[in-house]
Amino acid sequence: MGRTATLESLLKERVGQLVGPELRAIEEEIARALDSPVALIQEMGGYIASAGGKRLRPILLLLAARLAGYRGPRSTRLGCAVELLHTATLIHDDVVDQASLRRGRPSANAQWGNDASILVGDHLYSKSFSILVRDNDRAVMETLARATVSMTEAEVFQLELKRNGSATEEDYLRIITQKTASFISACCRIGALLGQADAGRVEALTRYGLDVGVAFQISDDALDFVADQARLGKAVGADLREGKRTLPLIATLERASAGDRERIQAFLVRRELNVGVVEEIRRLVVKHEGIEYALGWARSYARSAKEDLAVFPPGEERETLSLIAEYVVDRDR
Repeated sequence: MGRTATLESLLKERVGQLVGPELRAIEEEIARALDSPVALIQEMGGYIASAGGKRLRPILLLLAARLAGYRGPRSTRLGCAVELLHTATLIHDDVVDQASLRRGRPSANAQWGNDASILVGDHLYSKSFSILVRDNDRAVMETLARATVSMTEAEVFQLELKRNGSATEEDYLRIITQKTASFISACCRIGALLGQADAGRVEALTRYGLDVGVAFQISDDALDFVADQARLGKAVGADLREGKRTLPLIATLERASAGDRERIQAFLVRRELNVGVVEEIRRLVVKHEGIEYALGWARSYARSAKEDLAVFPPGEERETLSLIAEYVVDRDR
């Protein structure tokens, strides 16, 4: 068994021991939230729920809450809220990107069309915020509100760059910090707030979530160039086809010879990239070590995430959060 498989197995065991009952309760809560008298919502909701996913965001919220000393039902309720909100963003992302796959299956928009997907995504947003209203914690609501504003700004900025056909490393880091990491950070912050941690520890868990989120997204973007499609859950090279310039590609364009750079740029201006072109770009990214460059940054952020936890005493929750920081970078490629 390789290191990644061992880490994944250990992490699954630790998470199950620490928050297994709460995760099962979140699944039940999600099923109830997706229940609707409208047949299409019921059908799409069941399809989306059965797609599963690793539930990273609820897990981080639950573990952060435990690390901060909280034991109670609110973490389950809010875990459901963040997962519904996350699912809504994925549905909307797939519409914007015209993605055909999500978690290895046809995406909602591929199955039911863009109009139904947008509306059901809106419904999930509404369900999430109705849970937040029932929970009635101003600090929690403000945390998620800031994160969603940040995410939508990043989406529009990313679309703007896509239309311009350019992106710098600074642009890329801004997008993933606002789009992915801000929401993961919000989940960790909510856990800290539930435990009524002091200001220093709330900020430490907030930073941990931000660092883990950046590491996660950089690693995910590297996987787009090298992963097996069955494990990745989307078409390999999907980011390239969608016109997204991620860190491995940006680094390659910076490091490549003039000839290779011109060759890649000539490909990128095409309206559509076929399998052969995607493979040629992938080969050049590998040749110029764009993937390793990106993963080096991901590992640096993962190290920072582990250091963020130093304000907490050693224990199972802290150790499991450290394992998550390692795992988001060292997933199978």
